[in-house]
Parts: sequence; C-alpha cells; structure tokens
Amino acid sequence: MKTEKTVDTCSNMLADIATEITHNCSDRSSVMEIYMGSGLPHVQLALFKPILLENYAFFCFCLKDKELRQALHMDAEDLIESLNLDAKSFLQSRFEQYSVGPDSTKLYLQYCAFLINTKQNTPGLEVIEEDYFATLESKTLLVLQLSAQRLREVAESI
Repeated sequence: MKTEKTVDTCSNMLADIATEITHNCSDRSSVMEIYMGSGLPHVQLALFKPILLENYAFFCFCLKDKELRQALHMDAEDLIESLNLDAKSFLQSRFEQYSVGPDSTKLYLQYCAFLINTKQNTPGLEVIEEDYFATLESKTLLVLQLSAQRLREVAESI
C-alpha cells in the first residue's frame, strides 16, 4: 500500500512539473499561430506527454529505491506506448544513457530542449548530438534547470 501511495504521489509530481514546463514553453507561440488555430492549448498538449515521459525517465534514474523505480516504470508504460515507443527499450536505454554520460542533469536538459523544439521524444537509442539550448529562451532554460533540480532532490529524499 505504501508503494502505491508513493507511486501516485510521484506521478502527480512528475505531471505537475511537466505542466509547469509546458505552460512556460507555450507562451512562445506567436499571434499568428494563435490566430491560425495552433495556439497555447495545442502547444501545451503537444509537449505534455513527451515532457512527462522525460521526467519519468530522469526521475527513475535518480531513484535509489529499485522497487519504486520498477513501479514507476510500470506506471509509465501506457504513456510510452501512446507515444509509439517501446516501453522496455526506451526506459532501459535512457537509464544507460544517463548512467554513462558525465552529467545526467545536462543530458536531461538536452533531451527536454530537443523535445521542446520537435514536440517528440527521441527514440530510445538515439543520443542527441546537436545543441538545442541556443533556441530556448532563458526563462525556459531556467524552468528546466529548476525542474531537474527538484526531480533530483525528491528522488534522493525517498
């Protein structure tokens, strides 16, 4: 019962952080996009699931509790499949990429910057080579950095 409650609490936190990021990114829409129909709600909806999935991947990487990590992986499976990705290989490859990289937080920021620009997650095995930070507003980058810090701190406190 305790694990279920913790999973629900963590899932809600991950969704809240994804919502905060998408709200911040959606104000980048131009007046023309709003007029033509691809306004704020459209941008928020296009970003929410990919951001949420990246939050799951990074948070699970930061977790030390293997039982909770496994429960969160299972919780994220429907989300992953709704994005047309393979759940097992996506999470496993993300975990490996975060483990191998010299700075997992920077890698999380790079993945988020990529999906803010493309509105989709990279397939599990694809590593981002291009620097997408240059296209982000400083406010967006700050929100991403604060989100990464919050995810890491919560994961380490569990």
